[in-house]
Amino acid sequence: MRDLRKLHFFVTVAEVMNLSRAAEALNISQSALSRQIQALEEELGFPLFERIGKRLALTVEAEAMLPRAAELLERAEALSLRADAVARGQIGHLRIGATAQTIASLIAPALTRFRTSHPRVEVALVEGPNRFLIEMVERGGAHLAITTPDDIGAFHNQPLFMAELLAYLPPGDMRHAAQALPIETLADAPVLLLRRGFMTRDLVDESCRQAGVRPRVVLESDSPHALVAMVEAGHGIAMLSSSAARGVRSSPPKRVTLAGQPVRRQVSAIWNPARHHPASLPVLVDCLQRTVQSDSDSRTE
Repeated sequence: MRDLRKLHFFVTVAEVMNLSRAAEALNISQSALSRQIQALEEELGFPLFERIGKRLALTVEAEAMLPRAAELLERAEALSLRADAVARGQIGHLRIGATAQTIASLIAPALTRFRTSHPRVEVALVEGPNRFLIEMVERGGAHLAITTPDDIGAFHNQPLFMAELLAYLPPGDMRHAAQALPIETLADAPVLLLRRGFMTRDLVDESCRQAGVRPRVVLESDSPHALVAMVEAGHGIAMLSSSAARGVRSSPPKRVTLAGQPVRRQVSAIWNPARHHPASLPVLVDCLQRTVQSDSDSRTE
């Protein structure tokens, strides 16, 4: 059957067993309804109704077909409703990429906001460093990521916050009294860094190249907490971005400067314009923005 209209006409007539009442319910003329039923019978190759006096009756074949036809129409209606809900972003799937620190500090509260209006959208999270997240968005493995691509023009994006490079100094370091830590002073200094691929590491490596210094790397790790623990034990200087440092409990870090200026990078929500994205994605982006703003407001109070 090429469409379900004729099947719908058949089920309606079978429910009321009266052509005129069925035509009224379907909002078509009785003659048009009769033609549709006849066309369906020709398509099937057997009659659906027979007249017994003035009364309509289902044929044996039609009686066997009726419950299956009704079930098919119900499934088609359910599918249509679901497709409409998906198109409106009320149901569906969202896959989001972020670092563990961003998941904890931003994604978690933003999803609480998002789920108040979109409880039926299934959200899956992908954790990884900056470069991995960019690749996920590029190839369609994630609908959206919170990251810092080198070429922001390659994506649709919504800026969220500025990440600033910070340094955690070991106990007894005389620079604790300073307002900031110039990266130019770190030549041959023991440093503790996140692994390559993290945005923080990119900031450190790029700033060191510009400053012409080469610190001595004592540890590369995926964990900001491990880096700070090493600092507190006196094993070097940990370099973290302000976003990676959220939730880290230690003595207050120092702002890192390059040529007297803070070392910063814009962190954005990015998504691939060449890939399909769910209708609920703009709602999630708005929730991310509102969460960032709310966090900023609470810090200034």
